[in-house]
Amino acid sequence: MWKYFIISGIGAGFFLSLGLLIKPFAWLQDTPEFIAVSYGDLENWSLDNQSQAFEAYKKSCQILLAQPAAKIIAPETLGGTAADWQDSCKEAQDKNTVTDGEARQFFEQNFTAFSYSENTEGLFTGYYAPVYKGSDQPTEKYHYPLYGVPESLKKIDLGQFNAELKGQFIIGEVKEGDFIPYKDRKTIDQGALDHQDLELVWLKSPVDAFFMHIQGSGVIRYENGTQKTFGYAGKNGQAYQAIGKFLIKNGQIPKKDMSMQKIRRWISDHPMKAKSLMWKNPSYIFFRPLAGAAPIGAMGVELTAGRSLAVDRTYVPYGMPIWLDLAPSDRESDPIQRLVIAQDTGGAIKGRVRADVYWGVGQAAGWRAGPMKDQGRYYFLLPNILAQRLRSEEGL
Repeated sequence: MWKYFIISGIGAGFFLSLGLLIKPFAWLQDTPEFIAVSYGDLENWSLDNQSQAFEAYKKSCQILLAQPAAKIIAPETLGGTAADWQDSCKEAQDKNTVTDGEARQFFEQNFTAFSYSENTEGLFTGYYAPVYKGSDQPTEKYHYPLYGVPESLKKIDLGQFNAELKGQFIIGEVKEGDFIPYKDRKTIDQGALDHQDLELVWLKSPVDAFFMHIQGSGVIRYENGTQKTFGYAGKNGQAYQAIGKFLIKNGQIPKKDMSMQKIRRWISDHPMKAKSLMWKNPSYIFFRPLAGAAPIGAMGVELTAGRSLAVDRTYVPYGMPIWLDLAPSDRESDPIQRLVIAQDTGGAIKGRVRADVYWGVGQAAGWRAGPMKDQGRYYFLLPNILAQRLRSEEGL
């Protein structure tokens, strides 16, 4: 894999004027981006309940096996093609149940572990599916809606206009012949989508609706005791803003104490300021009802508590097994060292080493996810055939 450098100063202008891509000079060392890692070097690798990760991987295989063999799995460096994954998927699908030891053997035999060679640490947070009370009709008690995707919302694939922009999208709407950004949270909350028959369910509190947007899915419990799961269906395209940072900046909550629970408590204690705080995050999520009890990740499979990971697709492909090694932010909890599968993404998940661990449904999962802001690293498990190509390209 060639690395290209931008050389500042007069020399850069000279080479660029020639329209050339310059391979590194001898005095510019081409450091490998990835390094291979032995499973024996992954702390507590042999102690993890990897049968749980194996079952999560099998869910990803439903998608990977349905892809044409030549389909590129973005990002191509770590994703390769669907064919690179399909042999391990076929082997996994042939196994009904496995022990932790059998699952570990499966991953060790079919995958090679890699790490970034530099700048390996980043931020890891948690998310979950909350359970809120709701109604399928607006009432005096329930009058804050979750919406389905509006017909006016359009998603444009920029790759159709420029091949270099393949995989990049913009979201907006057409107004008076112009394509403009879609409505933000404040505009929608003030009634911009009223009378369009988009309401799926009504909640008791605007705060409940807001945190459904943050988590991307949730379970609604109706008055008659029945429950229904609602999952992510689309977004308005506005940039996600974490409202916690405004509370930290204004000295309302110390950074070391910040958590989802602390934000909810602050909103409860300051009801007159709640709307203005929530409107600082213009991003808005649209939902759809799901048939199953578990939320569906962006990959299109049911998420597995403690074993599904939301990642930045720019850097990590869906379906990849990843070994986490995280130091808890509270210094009291045990380190998180476990095998997970990349199956989701999120508006706040941006960066090479940045991820969100899914912890399940309900209050207990929320207490696990809410305070999580751990520093750590991850190790990629690549199918052996793809690992061989990476070794060759990286000169390993």
